[in-house]
Amino acid sequence: MTCDKNPRVCEVQGSPGPDCCKKMCVNQMTDWFNCGKCGKKCRYTEICCEGQCVNPMYSKNHCGGCNNECKKGSVCQVYNTHNMKFLKLLFLLAMLISFSAITLSATPTEEVSFPDFDFEDKENSDHHQTESQETTSSLRGTNRVLAQTRAFMTCDKNPRVCRVQGSAGPDCCKKMCVNQMTDWFNCGKCGKKCKYTEICCKGKCVNSMYNKNHCGGCNNKCKKGSACQYGMCSYA
Repeated sequence: MTCDKNPRVCEVQGSPGPDCCKKMCVNQMTDWFNCGKCGKKCRYTEICCEGQCVNPMYSKNHCGGCNNECKKGSVCQVYNTHNMKFLKLLFLLAMLISFSAITLSATPTEEVSFPDFDFEDKENSDHHQTESQETTSSLRGTNRVLAQTRAFMTCDKNPRVCRVQGSAGPDCCKKMCVNQMTDWFNCGKCGKKCKYTEICCKGKCVNSMYNKNHCGGCNNKCKKGSACQYGMCSYA
């Protein structure tokens, strides 16, 4: 059973979040694809903090990461943010985009061999055609760069976006950042759904009503000699 039919499944312990968006449990306070409400995606330079898309490079309340507030009188700038891993990621993305643009613009067109005779006559006639081909090739290359830039916005093209502070989880499943250790729809691996009576603990689907190691919730282990009954440890 999915959360669109029964939203309460998102409220059990071990759920990735209390909110239901497109049949998946998410946390709208931190989810990059559902920030503040279902379907609201943040830009690739932003993260989701307290249900709002913010730029951690310049936000005084979320400088370098969620809830990392700058002191009074200080300013959040690129050079004084504390989350160096996030800076390195953004720098890597910028360098990759620039390198792609340079590579595409420097790609030579196919060489055309002309016979020795009538070369000068053909050169003038083909001059305008060559210019139009180069213009078209240049425009086509620009579109490819823009397409690659958009591709960075989803984790299937760049899984590292799931590792920044404020991400819903470190794993990428169907273009969404999730935590396979606790995600009810991707427990242990992408696409592995737990049963309605189960929760995801440490990447495994367990029944918290009777599981001694996860009695009533993840990592709630019953003591030796006791049993888990209806989500509670019973002692003899």
